[in-house]
Amino acid sequence: MNHQQEGVVVSLGSLVSSHYHGVYETNDGPPPRPFRILVRAFIGACIFIGVLALLIWFIYRPRTIQVAVATATLARFDLVNTTSINPVLSYNLTAVLSVSNPNRRVSIYYDQLQAAGLYQEERFGRAALPVSFQGTRHADAVPALLVGNTSMEFGDSGVAAFNDYRRAGVFPVDLWVDGVVRYKFGELMTTTASTLTVKCHLALKLMVASGWVECTVIDS
Repeated sequence: MNHQQEGVVVSLGSLVSSHYHGVYETNDGPPPRPFRILVRAFIGACIFIGVLALLIWFIYRPRTIQVAVATATLARFDLVNTTSINPVLSYNLTAVLSVSNPNRRVSIYYDQLQAAGLYQEERFGRAALPVSFQGTRHADAVPALLVGNTSMEFGDSGVAAFNDYRRAGVFPVDLWVDGVVRYKFGELMTTTASTLTVKCHLALKLMVASGWVECTVIDS
C-alpha cells in the first residue's frame, strides 16, 4: 500500500514538472517594453533623416558664396585727438561689393548681412548690406557706406604707423563681411542657419577708387 502511494506522488511530481517545462519552452520571452520600442523608432527616424540629408547634399552640393570688392574709395581717413590716450579715427569709406550665388540648384536667403572696416586689427564703422535673397546663378552689386568716428586703442605706436602710411599715401584697410545665411534646395528650405564670414584686403589711396579685389571666404 505504501509502495502504491509513493508511485502516485512521483507520477504527480513528474506531471507538474513537465507542465512547467513545457510552458517555459514554448514561451518566446516577455513582450518588448514600450521604452525599447520608442528608442528603436527614434534611432530609425534619425538614420532615415541622416540618409535623406546626405542624399540631398550629394545631389545639390552647394558651392561657396563668392564675394569681391568691385570698387572702394576713401574720401576721408584721418586721426584726430592724437594727444589723448585713445586717438579718434575719422573715416568715410564707400564701396560696392559683388555678392554672387554660383549654384545652379540652390537659392540663398540672407537673414543678416553687414560690412565693417578694419584698420590695424581694430574695427571701425558698420553698415547693413541691402540683400536678402539670391536665386540660382545670380549676382548683386551691393553698396556699403562707412562714415563716422571711432576711438582707436593702438597707442603711440599705432599713431606713428598711421603717419607713415599717410606719408606713403596708401592705407591698408580690410573690409569684413559677415552674416547669417540659409540655403534652399529646390523646394526644400533648410531650417538651420549658417554663418558667413568674408575678409577683403584693400590698399586704398585718398580720393582714388580701387579696382576689382577678390575676397576670401573664411566661413560659410
